[in-house]
Amino acid sequence: MAEKRPIDWKLIVAVVALFISVFAGSFWRTPDIVFDKRAVEIPLSDPLRKTIEDALKNAHSDSIAIRKNNEQISSSPHLPSAKLPDKLLYVDLRNVGHVPSTRIKVRIAVPGEIADKDVLDAGPAFGAISQLAESDAAGELSFECQNLANHPQAKLKIALWYQQTKSGSPTVDIQDISVGPAREVSSIETARFYWWEWLSHLTGPLTALAAFLASILTLFLERKIKRKRADVIAVYDPSQFLWAEAKNDAPTMQVWATASLSSTSGQPIEIVQAYLSGTKSATNLSPFLVAPETAVTASFTFFVKPLVVEVGKTYRGRVVLVDKYKHEYESEVVSIPSRKA
Repeated sequence: MAEKRPIDWKLIVAVVALFISVFAGSFWRTPDIVFDKRAVEIPLSDPLRKTIEDALKNAHSDSIAIRKNNEQISSSPHLPSAKLPDKLLYVDLRNVGHVPSTRIKVRIAVPGEIADKDVLDAGPAFGAISQLAESDAAGELSFECQNLANHPQAKLKIALWYQQTKSGSPTVDIQDISVGPAREVSSIETARFYWWEWLSHLTGPLTALAAFLASILTLFLERKIKRKRADVIAVYDPSQFLWAEAKNDAPTMQVWATASLSSTSGQPIEIVQAYLSGTKSATNLSPFLVAPETAVTASFTFFVKPLVVEVGKTYRGRVVLVDKYKHEYESEVVSIPSRKA
C-alpha cells in the first residue's frame, strides 16, 4: 500500500486564493450599466390643450437647448400633427460597476412623433455624449457615451415629450460594447453591482452553506483545541522507532517506540492509547505517566489499522498520544522505518 501523506492545507489555501484573485478579480473589475425608464401622461383638459395648440400654431418657434457639457445644441420644438405632446418618457442611465465603461450605445424609440427633448450627460470628467442623432418624425433618438465613470454623480438623463400616434410602448436599447446589454432596474439610485443583486437572491442557500462551513470549522477548531489542551512534548529515539506488519485478521501495523516525554500542563498526564495519523488504534497501551516539567523516558508498543504504508517502506506522519480523558496530543512529522524481516 502506498504511503499516505498528510494534506498540506497551506498549499490548498494558496491555490484557492490564487483562483479567487485571478478569476473573481476579473469578474469584479468590470462595468455594470443600469437604466430605468418611466412614461407618464401629460394631464391637460381638452379645452386647455386646444387653446394652447391654436396659440402655438401661429407662434414663433424658439429653439430649446439640449444640455451637453454645459453647451447648448439648438433644436426646434414642433407640434406633431398640430397636436400637443401627451406623453413624457424619462430614461436615466448610470454605471454601478467598479471600472469605467468603454463605449455605450443608446437608442430610444417612442410610438409617435417627438415634440421636444432634454438630454443631460455626465460632463467631460465622467462621460460625455457624442454621435447624437434624432428623427422626430420616426420617434427615435440615439447617441453614444465614452468612458462613463463608476461614480454616483455620473448619470445620463433623457426626457422625451411626444404625441403618441400608434400603439405600443417606448423601447430602450442600451449596449456597452465591452460587456453587452445594460440591465433595466426599478431605480438607478438604489441599483447595486450585479454580483450583489445576484447574491441577494441566494440568501437562503448561502445562509445554509455558511452554517455548514461554520459547523465544519467548529469541529476542526475543537479538535485542534482538544489536541493542544495540555501540551505533551515527545522526542522519539530514531534508533528504537520501528514498525512491522502484524499477523492479525485485518491488515495491522505494530509500532515500537521509545521517547523522551514531558508535559507543560503543570499536572501529570496518564497516556492510555496511541495511534498514527491516518489510522485508528487497535489496542490500548499499558498506561504510563508523563510528568510535568520533567522528562520521562518511556518505551511502548501499539497496534493500529489499517496498513497505510507498504511493507518495507518508511512511514512518514504523526504519532498521536491519547490520555484517559480522551485528550489527544499530536507530534511533529516523524519517520518510522520498517523493521527488516
